[in-house]
Amino acid sequence: MEPPSYEEANRHPSIPSRVGLNNENLASAPSTPPPTYREAVHQDPFPVLTPPSVPAAEVPPSQPAEVTVHPLTQIGRRGGASSSRQTQSVVVVSQPQPVPIVPTSLIDAPGLIRCPHCQHLVTTKVTYKPGCAAWCSCTLLALMGLICGICLIPLMLRRMQDAHHYCPDCEKKVYVYKR
Repeated sequence: MEPPSYEEANRHPSIPSRVGLNNENLASAPSTPPPTYREAVHQDPFPVLTPPSVPAAEVPPSQPAEVTVHPLTQIGRRGGASSSRQTQSVVVVSQPQPVPIVPTSLIDAPGLIRCPHCQHLVTTKVTYKPGCAAWCSCTLLALMGLICGICLIPLMLRRMQDAHHYCPDCEKKVYVYKR
């Protein structure tokens, strides 16, 4: 069986696909197409705002009537009142000073401390040297039979070495972080 031709299909009334939908509801549907994606999603990042206004009773006689004053945004103005000489308050904001840590809380990374020797506020210089953890691992690998240089790998791994913290000013040892 072949589908009906275009002319035959137009002669028969269409059957609504939803229950309760009739031709009257179809006629009342809006005739404008839905907005495009750009129209629906695009929002103006800078909406046009109405300028603030001051009632005529609050405008001082020294100002022209067409000048609009917003009391919250005008520096030196308080509630729309004007004075011949107004002072501007200046606020200076500074960042807080870095807080040095105690030497015993240093780990394997440089830290900001007050040197106990020269009393300067410095960031420590770190050098890594094989410590107890590296030598114990090396000995354990050698006892397991890995003697062809493989047992020396823990001596080269930074995670197995102790961190020696030095003051960059006086070059004295500040702390040793042991593994």
